[in-house]
Amino acid sequence: MNENRLEIALYGKGGIGKSTVSANLSAALAARGKKVLQIGCDPKHDSTRLLMGGRALPTVLDYLREHPEGKDSLADIGLVLGTGFMGAGCIEAGGPRPGVGCAGRGIISAFEFLEKHRVKENYDIVLYDVLGDVVCGGFAVPIRREYAGAIFLVTSGEFMAIYAANNILRGIRNFDGGRYKRVAGIIFNSRNVPGEELRVRRFAEAVSLPVCAEIPRSEAFSRAEQQGCTLMQLEGAGAEKAVFEALAALIGPDMPLYEARPLSDEQLEQAVLHGAAFSTFEEAESAAPPEEKGPSPLPEIDISQRPDPARRPLYGCALNGAATAAVNLTDAVIIAHSPRSCAFYTWQNISSPGRKNLFNRGILMPSAISPNLECTEMGRAEAVFGGMESLRRSIAAALEKKPGAVIVISSCVSGIIGDDITAAEEMSTPETPVIAVRAEGDINGDYMAGIEMCLHAIAERLVDEGAEERPRCVNIIGEAGVANNLSVNYEIISTLLARMGIEVNCRFLGGAQVSQVRRLKAAPLNLLASDGEDNIRLRGYLESRFGCRFFEGCLPVGFRATARFLEEIGEFFGCREAAAPIIEKEKALYKAEAARLAPRLRGKRILMTTINANLDWLIDAARAVGMEFVWIGVLNYLHRELSVTAFPERGAFIEEIADWPAVTAKIKELKPDIVLSNYTSAVPEGDYIMDNMPMGQLLGFRSGLELMDRWARLGENRREGDWTRDRELFEKYYS
Repeated sequence: MNENRLEIALYGKGGIGKSTVSANLSAALAARGKKVLQIGCDPKHDSTRLLMGGRALPTVLDYLREHPEGKDSLADIGLVLGTGFMGAGCIEAGGPRPGVGCAGRGIISAFEFLEKHRVKENYDIVLYDVLGDVVCGGFAVPIRREYAGAIFLVTSGEFMAIYAANNILRGIRNFDGGRYKRVAGIIFNSRNVPGEELRVRRFAEAVSLPVCAEIPRSEAFSRAEQQGCTLMQLEGAGAEKAVFEALAALIGPDMPLYEARPLSDEQLEQAVLHGAAFSTFEEAESAAPPEEKGPSPLPEIDISQRPDPARRPLYGCALNGAATAAVNLTDAVIIAHSPRSCAFYTWQNISSPGRKNLFNRGILMPSAISPNLECTEMGRAEAVFGGMESLRRSIAAALEKKPGAVIVISSCVSGIIGDDITAAEEMSTPETPVIAVRAEGDINGDYMAGIEMCLHAIAERLVDEGAEERPRCVNIIGEAGVANNLSVNYEIISTLLARMGIEVNCRFLGGAQVSQVRRLKAAPLNLLASDGEDNIRLRGYLESRFGCRFFEGCLPVGFRATARFLEEIGEFFGCREAAAPIIEKEKALYKAEAARLAPRLRGKRILMTTINANLDWLIDAARAVGMEFVWIGVLNYLHRELSVTAFPERGAFIEEIADWPAVTAKIKELKPDIVLSNYTSAVPEGDYIMDNMPMGQLLGFRSGLELMDRWARLGENRREGDWTRDRELFEKYYS
């Protein structure tokens, strides 16, 4: 990696000759022995044509359009990276078709592609050629401090060109807040317009910037254009070539840089057209209307370990998933930087399981009933003019509540317009970190990708690398964000561990506080809640990033798995002998419960269809009460190996199915007493009980027996129907 790389942005009004200036400056730098990369950031994608001998390059956005997200490859960099004059690297960002999409968002996507594949690492100087009279957030990306260390303004003496240059200074001021010096000066590209030199000099003096180069109007540029080359390659262009050689000689790590000091529109007109001067920038700024002063922006903070968004779509957008994970950090305030509708959909998705359980069974789920989710309520104004001010106001209001953390999650709208929510992280206080999660709806992935992004961002900002290890404790990792039995399962596992003399140090994030996440590394062992694909990815991240050690396997479902779990946990902590009496006691309780249920369930026949891979816990429980499975159909869209050791003879008894009609046919053929399913469609008539297969199973020794108990009660009440209990609950909680 080239740590001394200098990155320069050239901004100017469209048509001002900026691309010609950029290409000739790159050529002059290359002639001085510098390894130069020029990146064209104009949808016209003609910035590098002279460096490439007149040849147009395929653009980054053309490549991304042809390669689905997550399918881009480092091996394909050569398709968009050209080699021009004296080895100068050439890239064109490109843009969407005119009138379609958001060209500024295209710049963001192109830059993310270049960062992902580390294209800039082999160069000494990176030069961005940027359209300067488009002021949306996307075209402002190159002036962010993570990119441009120095910025040149290219202008002629025409008033509108100077106006565009002043607007660029406003953009820099908005990003830097007057705290950094990054403006290298003005490049004056002459048009031979009467009085232009005086106007440029007046502007330069008013904004306290030097004129670094004065490029004459010359037919040499036209000849170079016709021949498809730079001035460095053109015969008879000595004087013009010398201007760029002198400019190239100025560029280096010690070049002087200046603060952005833009003028208001009125001040600009007075200074440039009438020669009025302001004694100080502060005097000029105090005279400007408040809306022209701009906000004091915040530095960029990059979040590393961004997850790959290329995955199967599930449930909803990334904003939805990130918020579902974040609300489990119980002392945090979650802010969706989104329109109200996005936040409302997310709030409903989180809260509806809690409200349903309170209604149906009287189970209180605080995080799901009233999630700690707020919204910036982006509207038309924010979508057009940017939403960072409203976000800052929301964060400031949240900080007044003294939460453990403020988590900001972006949406499609805020992402498309280029709102840089990572800049808001500088609003962190010593007591309350502000954590940015760039979920951005379906742009950065689906629901599960949002969960992953959120967990990574929280870990990066909160986990204390130096936490002192605590003996005999564990972390529980990857619990379901909003699940019916989240608190019940935690109580089961934490109680079993306590009986072994082991504490829970941190839940990441099933109901944790910020202080608990900070001490995550204190636990010598981590327990994965389940073995789904996303949890496997989370485990890999925590292992590689923080060196976390994981228990082999996951939290146990069923008697056999729980007994094995306690023995192995005991082995790790040197207390295996504590497991035996627990297992013996639980075995007696299990047998007693099965004996109680057996008279009402013995001989009943079960037909099941499921997406679950682990079925042993349910088969064991059914056998314990004397029930019989007649058929199990697995809709294996999770593409995982089935775990069925209870039926080693599987054969045709357990089979994969494609759709619900196959289940309907089996129900009619086999006439079961109970149909158990993760999902239902058109249910055929028949004398049987229909029940839901739980997506999140009850943990511990009793897994499965709670289902058997429900079936026994359903069987007793079938003649009256099972609406009686629902009516009682409705009257209790809602009347």
